[in-house]
Amino acid sequence: MSIEFHYVKIKAVMKEIRTRFAPSPTGLLHVGGVYTALFSYSFAKKNKGKFILRIEDTDMKRHVVGAEKVITDGLKWLGLNYDEGPYHQSERLKEYQQYAQQLIDKKLAYEKEGAIWFKVPSGKTSWHDLVRGKIEFENSQIKDFVILKSDKYPSFNFAVTIDDWLMKISPVIRAEEHISNTPRQIMIYQALEVEIPQFAHLPLLRNPDHSKISKRKDPVAISWYKEQGYLPEALINFLCLLGWSHPKGKDIFSIEEFIQNFSFERISKSAPIFDFKKLDWINGLYIRQKKDAELLKLLKPFTPKGMNDDLIGKTIPLIKERLVKLSDYSALVDFLVKQPEIDKKLLFKKAEKDKDLIKKQLEVILKELEEVKWEASKLETLFRKIAQTQNFHLGKFFMAVRIILTGKIATPPLFETMEVLGEKVTKQRLEKALKSLK
Repeated sequence: MSIEFHYVKIKAVMKEIRTRFAPSPTGLLHVGGVYTALFSYSFAKKNKGKFILRIEDTDMKRHVVGAEKVITDGLKWLGLNYDEGPYHQSERLKEYQQYAQQLIDKKLAYEKEGAIWFKVPSGKTSWHDLVRGKIEFENSQIKDFVILKSDKYPSFNFAVTIDDWLMKISPVIRAEEHISNTPRQIMIYQALEVEIPQFAHLPLLRNPDHSKISKRKDPVAISWYKEQGYLPEALINFLCLLGWSHPKGKDIFSIEEFIQNFSFERISKSAPIFDFKKLDWINGLYIRQKKDAELLKLLKPFTPKGMNDDLIGKTIPLIKERLVKLSDYSALVDFLVKQPEIDKKLLFKKAEKDKDLIKKQLEVILKELEEVKWEASKLETLFRKIAQTQNFHLGKFFMAVRIILTGKIATPPLFETMEVLGEKVTKQRLEKALKSLK
């Protein structure tokens, strides 16, 4: 009885873990923001807590119409579903004004030029960061700062502190660029005499040249990744690996497995490299793991005009191993619904330099195709026989046919392509090529 009572007592006093993602509505959902959202979400889920979405919209100059929908749609696409929110700072101005006045009343803040300024106390401010250990600042290095602007809107540091306190957020998980903001926020917590949350500052994502990822020159919008045909589960898997390592050294795992194994101790302090080659590799692997029926649905937004479900379905076994992104699909199969232009320079460079030889090859092919059963295996047997009996160079012979039928030098397997293209269209393209060479 005493053991059970002890357990219930401990459970009763345990605090609910509440984490948050707090983007500004500036027009895009930033991949760096999603990185911190993922870690916040996962820590909350591991501890059966709540993941909160808060829109930090007090900077009206940066506010973009429709930006909030971009944020919520992006989180939904990625499967990072929030439990509460979205809360809006613009709807909470009275709270910020109320607590700013409290600090004035306590003589811990003062008015100047219509704004309210926080008095920085003497001494030091330190905290134990869940990722970086002890961090300490000399307060003398920090000047008095504005907490309520003259337009009665809060400063970033003040709004964040009040919100995180009232929403009972702990730990506060965010990027390392906020480390310099943390002492100011801790000072405000102390001035208000309220509990200070834990903090975890994640490393910033970097390019391969170690430069900071920038929205001016790098693809940072989550919508871009969706448009390019990255799968959400592949992108999530990739982001999990940035600055965090699986205890078994695995590269491929679900978000559920990430949540189960998540710990701040496994997060590196050094900046992880956003390696597109690895993302592409992971994405291609996830694509190949899809069942053909599921992949057909995913490919629909990326198909060339004129392709129906039946034709898409026929192509999937041919191109599945070649796909890195869903957007690769169109370029691989567009020749099926679009008559390719024969690039004679390409043909004579990659196939045969002798135009008369290619004409002879086409004449023999068209004659022999009259008797063959239209199946990939039968077509391959026939073409190999033609090459042998006519003494054609096998590789150049096949390449000539490939270029004529598709306009490309790299395509799905030639004879499977011919089977899907169909007997009528294949012969029409071969005849057209023969006429153009005469």
